[in-house]
Amino acid sequence: MRPFPSHATAFAARIGAKHPIVLAPMLAHTTPRLCAAAANAGVVAFEGAGQLGKDVLVSRIRETQAMLNAGAVFGVNLFVPSGFYTDPSSWTEPQAAAVEVARERYEGYLRELSGEAAGTAAPSLSREEHQAVFSGQVDALLETGVKLVSFHFGWPDAAEAGRLREAGATLQGCATTVEEARWLVDQGADAIIAQGAEAGGHRGTFIDAQDYRRGLVEVVPLVRGIADAVDVPVIAAGGIMRGGDIRAV
Repeated sequence: MRPFPSHATAFAARIGAKHPIVLAPMLAHTTPRLCAAAANAGVVAFEGAGQLGKDVLVSRIRETQAMLNAGAVFGVNLFVPSGFYTDPSSWTEPQAAAVEVARERYEGYLRELSGEAAGTAAPSLSREEHQAVFSGQVDALLETGVKLVSFHFGWPDAAEAGRLREAGATLQGCATTVEEARWLVDQGADAIIAQGAEAGGHRGTFIDAQDYRRGLVEVVPLVRGIADAVDVPVIAAGGIMRGGDIRAV
């Protein structure tokens, strides 16, 4: 096996991992058992918190921690409310139409799987309620001693980031453009996750998110552009499944 580049292994060593490979956070799929298996194999394993409440998140973290070997590296990914919540009243006509098209497209699947019709596409919680969930999640990380945290959809406010910093956590931010990466580093990110267009799940674009196509940059040029623009480690994300994919980035 070809050795990893020295800068990659150096960052892995800094956070205590044996290999510079990350198990991406995939809510409902990165189960405690999967996270523990990955972390025990020497890679960095992330659990996705999504909109889990504090008590549920604490339970999942503790379940994972109970299966970890000494020295295994385990982190949690959080959604930043200010980056993903949009008041439906602010939607443009094309945005509202796109939401309706998406709802109609998946209506049949929802009926088939649950027997229920698709409800309104508007967010079920207010911005304030989303923020309360986020604060509870930070409480959960502090309570369980999680020392590695990544953020999707931007960066939390100074108070929440400060609480994690004071507890000794390493903080990472997700960027889909060079502009976002620079902004995240200015906020204090210890590392940047470069989410290429190949990445599944939620798109993390948070600057000019309405023009989301700006963030659809393939992972290889995105990683190179961000690495040239910032002075913190860059983690490649998006369609990386084989050795050749790893070598490419």
